[in-house]
Amino acid sequence: MRRKQVLAGLVVAVLLGVGAWMLLRPEPVSRPAPSSPPVLTRVEDAGVPEVAPGVETVEDAGLWLTATLEGAHPFEGEARVGAAFISDSDRGWWEEEGRLRFARTGPARLEDLAHVREWVESPVTGSVVGPVAVPSAPRYQVMAFAPDGTVWWGDEVPATQPVTGRVNLGVVKAHPPTGVRVRLEGARDLPGTFFVRMQRGVDPEQAEESSRLLPVLALAAPKLMHAFENDTPVPLSKDEETRLAPLPPDRSVRLWLRTPSGKQSEPVDVPLREGFVEPVTLDVARLFPEGVGGTVTLRGRVLLGDGTRPLGTAVFRQGDGGEELPLTPDGRFTIQDVPTWKETRFTVRREVGEEQGRPLGPLWWDFDFTPTAETRGTVDVVWRMPVYRWLVLRMDGFTRAQLRERSEPPYPVYLLERRDAQGAWSLVPTREFHPEEDGLAVSLVEPGTYRVRVASSPYASRPSSVARVGEDFADTEVRLSAEDGLLSACEVQVTREGQPVDGAVVIASGSSPSLPPVRAETDSTGRWRMGAVNSDAVPLRVLGAGNEWEGDGAEACRRSGVVEVRL
Repeated sequence: MRRKQVLAGLVVAVLLGVGAWMLLRPEPVSRPAPSSPPVLTRVEDAGVPEVAPGVETVEDAGLWLTATLEGAHPFEGEARVGAAFISDSDRGWWEEEGRLRFARTGPARLEDLAHVREWVESPVTGSVVGPVAVPSAPRYQVMAFAPDGTVWWGDEVPATQPVTGRVNLGVVKAHPPTGVRVRLEGARDLPGTFFVRMQRGVDPEQAEESSRLLPVLALAAPKLMHAFENDTPVPLSKDEETRLAPLPPDRSVRLWLRTPSGKQSEPVDVPLREGFVEPVTLDVARLFPEGVGGTVTLRGRVLLGDGTRPLGTAVFRQGDGGEELPLTPDGRFTIQDVPTWKETRFTVRREVGEEQGRPLGPLWWDFDFTPTAETRGTVDVVWRMPVYRWLVLRMDGFTRAQLRERSEPPYPVYLLERRDAQGAWSLVPTREFHPEEDGLAVSLVEPGTYRVRVASSPYASRPSSVARVGEDFADTEVRLSAEDGLLSACEVQVTREGQPVDGAVVIASGSSPSLPPVRAETDSTGRWRMGAVNSDAVPLRVLGAGNEWEGDGAEACRRSGVVEVRL
């Protein structure tokens, strides 16, 4: 009984204490709001996960990020903060393969795979970044840049992923600008603008550390970094130094000087020191001992044939990667700054719609401008795009049916051959093989003696009759007659230890590299029936039963009609 009275008294005492604490406790203090609402700014990141949480929501307002930018002077510039997340695919890779396959060369921890998808512009008071509301994340990053090219980069992985409170990245190291100041020597009296190309000289041991600054450098100097990363030449001043900073703090930077005519010097390697903008002088006379090269203005006209046929809408392009520019309706053009120290290729392209029947001429054609030592000022040229002549291959119904029967796709294949002055035949390129009801029309761009070679396989072909194509544009006909049946057939027999090999792969070619090889498999008896063969060479490659064989079957086909392959 005594024990029950003591316990009851203790319970009453506890309840009285709780009630007194609730009456006397202070009012809860609300957390301060950020000085200005965050502004979302998207920055591309090569490692962006497929789906990342938003940077700020009302529910995430209980977590705040701050950092202190190194440096005594008040900060003037812009700052960004970002929460980095790990994508499901990266997490799966880490759990299944990362630890085993890349234990030494891959990421040291899972959080290294986290990437920022959205950067938040942050207020800076004095040198303090934030506070900025951020979501709970495994990793946080901050970057800032000043007008002089100084950048700050901070990266923090909390010991445990925070949910509320503050994430303090501490003091973020300042990186004064690294780069070069380029002065041109000997260029003042030369007309036109000189350019410089840049390339990183990366120390393999420092590559990862210096590359960490690339995102903030792209914000601090977007035009310079775009040129730096995309190999785009940067114009140089003739009268004063050109400042190329900030650049990544690499071991060196490689420079190529380019003249107004497009002539490029040998590379110049300039050592870099982190935090310094090094002076460098590019001597034009030393880098171009044979001269900087001149330019001319090319003025001319493009005609289709003799000009009696309309060219139509057309464009031209200088070099392989140049911009396409329109010709005038009558085909005229003016091209400035064409170099005189090298040959320049121009491509003219006709913008015509889908033509019914045979095309009038090629859709595009190349023209080469070859300057001479006397080339100066303005040069007048006339370029003529060819008008097609047509060599028409005729076949009767029986010949066409016979050709289809003895061919398998992509055959039959047609080749154009031309006879030279010594009587030798050779293949010539052509752009058009236009099917017609009873044959094939082949485009020609110049007169000559021609024939068409018709191949039913890479090792069986025969020529048409021969015809002389003159200067006029009338059709010229050649004919292909039916095969007389005298061509011998051949087959490949594949065995392994005396037993036929079923399903062995046979790849067969012929004497002409212009004819594509054929691929087939042996049947249950180890045979592949090639059909007719008349080529001087029949290169064969056989794969089967875990072995491989290569050889030429032409002699065996002529002798016995069977190529025996023993794997």
